[in-house]
This record gives sequence, structure tokens and C-alpha cells, in this order.
Amino acid sequence: MKRLVTGVEAALQQALATADLAAYDGPLVVGVSGGPDSLMLLDCLARVGPAERLVVAHLDHALRPTSADDTALVARAAAERGLRFVAERADVGAQAREGRQSLEAAGRAARYDFLARVARAAGAAAVVVGHNANDQAETILLHLLRGAGVGGGRGMSIAAPLPGSPDLWLLRPLLGVARADIEKYCALAGLQPATDASNADPSFTRNRLRHELLPLLATYNPQIAQQLRETGALAAAEDELLSGLEDVAWREIALPSPPGQVRLGRAGWRRQPLALRRRLLRRAVAVCLPAVADIGFQAIEAARRTAEGTSSGGRAALPGGGGMGASFETVDLYRGAGARGHDRPQLTAPTPVALLVPGLVTLAGGWRLTAEPLPRPDLDAIAANADPWLATVALEPNAALLVRPRAPGERIRPLGLGGTTKLKEVMIDRRIPAPARALWPLVATEEHPVWLAGHILDDHARVRADSKQVVRLRCTPGNSE
Repeated sequence: MKRLVTGVEAALQQALATADLAAYDGPLVVGVSGGPDSLMLLDCLARVGPAERLVVAHLDHALRPTSADDTALVARAAAERGLRFVAERADVGAQAREGRQSLEAAGRAARYDFLARVARAAGAAAVVVGHNANDQAETILLHLLRGAGVGGGRGMSIAAPLPGSPDLWLLRPLLGVARADIEKYCALAGLQPATDASNADPSFTRNRLRHELLPLLATYNPQIAQQLRETGALAAAEDELLSGLEDVAWREIALPSPPGQVRLGRAGWRRQPLALRRRLLRRAVAVCLPAVADIGFQAIEAARRTAEGTSSGGRAALPGGGGMGASFETVDLYRGAGARGHDRPQLTAPTPVALLVPGLVTLAGGWRLTAEPLPRPDLDAIAANADPWLATVALEPNAALLVRPRAPGERIRPLGLGGTTKLKEVMIDRRIPAPARALWPLVATEEHPVWLAGHILDDHARVRADSKQVVRLRCTPGNSE
């Protein structure tokens, strides 16, 4: 028993060091369900640390008629050791129904939310839980069955950010302790843990894995649990290496993005090795769709193939109502059907709209086109303008301006180039994404195009020294002021 206590103390110090908390001597919240694992963890920690450091936290999931007995058991255990105790009851069944989640997922979310609130109230930097070596083997196998990659194959870490609360740490000092040793410790220490009948319920995936699949695999390999943990250790080391490379690549290719969206430089992303291309897409999904868990291989592969294609305008669906689009220069991942596109000007409808001088036309996503008279134009300043979203044009007397989409086959006479070219070809050359071309705003008169917003002027609108009506056009996003 003394050996296990010493081992748990050493593992806790290792977990704190992993979390960059080696010198931390503040409060620790201990999540205690009343089962053997958490009760053994509590007993070990109480033996090696000052009582004022530990806060015992227990969440009653309200899933069994006897759940209140578990709360009383944990309360007694805390009182016997002179420890602070915090308990709460949550209707996990109702939360699962409301959120259309499994009981396991709802219970996990409720538990971590409760532990985070207790930690913040206590001023604690970390929460300690009793996940053990058998739990680790089960987790790795479960991830493999779900098709997880190297990141999932590593299993649980001895220290990791608390799910849903990245400012707090989740520590697991029992990951190297087998369930049989925990049960032996409880017997020797006189602990009487609660028995949760739901742990034998075959309707829960982890229970079937624990009681059916792992025993079956052990008939093929009696060391299956140990070898799963060893596989997890190998995967963890490789995942750390890839994570470092991923961080470097992310800093190189991640571009400023609108809210709810992640934008990657397409050329830079394509240059990455296959493993990093997949990881970068998975990371982008996690950023813009944080509620999506365990995104599958097929979804990432569909997005990858689209982004690797040679065309612009390709799209792929993502779980959770998100999507991915590939333009000439970027790969955009976004949540919600309308999230994409507000980073570029788009007409709200294909019908022409009059643009008065002075006046404005409102575009989709808060963008707008404005026109103002320029009675004393500076020809040198006009020639030196480098802002693609600002254009100075000359109009025939009394000419009216319209904002509309391009017409099929419509041509423009590019300023200073001579001859005409199709607006569609200009859009392709300028790498306007295919989905954005149909509603890209074109400023025009009744006779000819004037300005393809952000890109090109028609030579008919060239400003000369004798121009009678000069107008300044500006296209701006909704957050420009």
C-alpha cells in the first residue's frame, strides 16, 4: 500500500510538471464519484498532502434512485480526512434529451462543467481525477474502433487542459495503476467504495468494450491491455512530434479570418506533407466548429481532396453544419450556411440597383459601395492610387450609375491595355472564387461597364484633364469604420 501511495505522489508531481505547475502549491480539486478509483485517489492524496490543499468535488448525475447514497459516502470520506467538500446534483438524463446527446456525453459535459466551477471558486489551477491504466487501454481501443488517428491513439494524457475550460488543467496520476491494484488498495485501507450498477449496463459502449470485447481479445493476446497502453505511449510521442511540425505550419499558412471561419493559404497548405495537410484541416475544423467531436476520416478526406484539386470554387460539407470552400488562393472552413462570403463583396440580388452621386448601395454581409463627386481631381494622385477598393472615374454628363452583376458574355475594355476582354475571363485571371462571380458587384452606366469592384476599370471611365464629371467610388466591408 505504501508503494502505491508513493507512486501516486510521484505521478502527481509528474502531472504538475507536465502542466508547467511544478512549483504550484495552491488548491487542487479532486473529482470523487465514490467508486474505487476516485476513493483510492482521494485516500492517497490525503496521506501525502496538507488537508487545506484538497477540495473534494462530487456531482450526483441523478441517474439512479440510490445516487444520493453516493453523495453521502463521499461527504463522509471528505469529513473523515478534514477536507473541504462541494456537491451538486444535475439531471443528466434531461440534459441528454435536451441536447440530443448520449447519457455518456451529457454526463461527461456536466461533470467537467461542475469541476471547472468548483476549481474557479476555490482558486485552483487543476482538477485531479482517477482515470486508471485499464481506463487508458479502453480509451485507446475505443478511439481505434472509431477510426481515430495518431492523436486519438495516444489515449489520455497525464496532464491536459480541462475539456471546455482550457485555462484549467486535468491531472490523471493513476494512469499507470491497474484496476486490480486499486481494488486491492481499497481492501487493505478499509475503504468501502460505492457500487454503480450502470457500470455493468451493456447499453453503454464502454461497458460492452470492458466486459465483452477486451476479454475476447485477451483470448488472442493475454497482454492486450498492456500492449494497447504501449501503443498509446508510442502514438503519444509521435503525436508530439507531429504537433510541433503542425504548429510551425499553422503559423505559416493561417490567415486573418472573419468570425466563425478559418482561412488557410492554399499554396502553403498544399506544400505540406500528407500527414500535416490532414492535421491542419482537422485543426481548422476544431477552431471553427468547436462543438464537433471525433470528426471522421471520410469528412477530412473529402475536404482534403477538394482543397488539393486544381479548380477554384470547390466545396465540401463538414459535420455540425459547417463547410469548406477552396478558392484560388485560400482554403476557407466555416460554420453555418451563411458564414462564408462576408469577406468579399456580393450583391444581395441579381437585379440592378441605382447608385446615386452622392449615394451608396448596401451589399451582402455589411459591405457597401459609395459614390461621391470629386470636383477638383488630382491626376497624379489618381494615377498613384494603390488601393484596389478605391476608384476614380470620369462619366459622361448626366450619366447614371448602376450596380449589377455581369451579363453573360459581357466584355470590358481594361484601362490602358487596349482592346476588350470578357469579364468572366477577368474574374478567372483575378482569381475571384467561382461561387462569388455571379453576384460580384459591377458598377456600370447604361452604355458600358465602369468598374469591376476591387479589380479593374474600363478605359471609357479614364479621368482626363478635361473630364467634366469625376466620381470617386469606394467599396468597403461592414467593419471598416
